Amino acid sequence: MSEKLIQLRVEDSVKDKADEIFKAQGLTTQTAIKIFLTQVANTSQSPFDNLFSGK
Repeated sequence: MSEKLIQLRVEDSVKDKADEIFKAQGLTTQTAIKIFLTQVANTSQSPFDNLFSGK
């Protein structure tokens, strides 16, 4: 299986807070993002569905 690199920029405070929350759950931020993307790919659903559609 090949992989793609995803890079993104977020504010330091956002990253630090997310790191703390995920660490308390036994995860790294990188793992949490992988889980999120895998869930969206596997279910074809996003937590953002209908959020921006104006419905």
